[in-house]
Amino acid sequence: MVSFDLTLTYEKIKKACNYIRNGALFLAMHIDLNCPTEYGSIPDCGAICAMLTASTRAPPKYLGKPFKETIEMIKKMSGCSPDEMVVIGDRLCTDIALGYKNGITSILVLTGETKPEDIENSEVKPDIILPTPGCLVEML
Repeated sequence: MVSFDLTLTYEKIKKACNYIRNGALFLAMHIDLNCPTEYGSIPDCGAICAMLTASTRAPPKYLGKPFKETIEMIKKMSGCSPDEMVVIGDRLCTDIALGYKNGITSILVLTGETKPEDIENSEVKPDIILPTPGCLVEML
C-alpha cells in the first residue's frame, strides 16, 4: 500500500519493488503527484507509484480519490447516499473529480494547488468555489 510518505527511503523502495515483482498486490491511496508545502511541492503518492511502476512495469490499483471505491466505502460506513454528501477540497483532479464523477456536490477551496485559471481549462468543474475553507462557516 503506497501513500504519502515523508520517511521514504531507498530501502523501502527496494522492498516494495521486490514485493511487487513477486506478486504482491500493488495498492495506492491517491494519484497526487505533488504535495504542496510551505517550501514548495514535494513528491506525493502518485510520483512514488510512477517510480515503482517504472521499475516493476506493474501499475497500482488506486483506491482513494477520485475513484469510486472511495465513495463506496463512505456509503457503507455512513449510510449516506451521494445526494447527501459534499466533497470539499483544493484539487480538481482528486477532490473535486470525486464529486464530479460520482454525482456528489463539490466545493473547491482556492488555498491549495488549484488556481482560478485551472478551473477554466478543466473538464472537471466544482459546484461551488470558495477562496478559503473559513468561508464554509459563513456559507452554513
